[in-house]
Amino acid sequence: MSLKFGIYLVEQRILNPEQFCGLIKIQQESAMSLATVAVRRNLLTIKQVAKVLTLVEENPSRGFLETALAERLIDQADSARLLHEQQLSCPPLRKLIVECGLLTQHQTEVLYSHFEKLAAQGLKGQLPVASAAPAVSETTNSNNTFAPPTPKFSQRTVPTRVVTNQFPQ
Repeated sequence: MSLKFGIYLVEQRILNPEQFCGLIKIQQESAMSLATVAVRRNLLTIKQVAKVLTLVEENPSRGFLETALAERLIDQADSARLLHEQQLSCPPLRKLIVECGLLTQHQTEVLYSHFEKLAAQGLKGQLPVASAAPAVSETTNSNNTFAPPTPKFSQRTVPTRVVTNQFPQ
């Protein structure tokens, strides 16, 4: 879901493709390796992981999971658990967007909520793309298909404070 949300943000021109790719790179680099997950979850010992990594170096066409499965050190269920645990070790894209200063927490929550509503309505492949033209108040376009409004963020005005010289004379 994280990847689809990122694509949605690019389609809406909230993120540019370079920002999105950068976020994905950060996300991938921060994920735990399958070997680390296997040891932490007690699915493999350090000795077994070392054996698998040595075999992977000898035959780079096979990955860690394929090699561990071929050596019968794990089964298909363990393999699925390892992949799932590795995915959970990645920070969510929503968190990275805020940490990198691309959007505020509130903006990210509103956009994600809007994205989830569109996905729940079955419009996954038909998410509207933001345009430079002003938003139309109607919820249907010329083809009479549903096009929910895109969330808008208003600029907060910072109250100005007039300072008068209050020093006694």
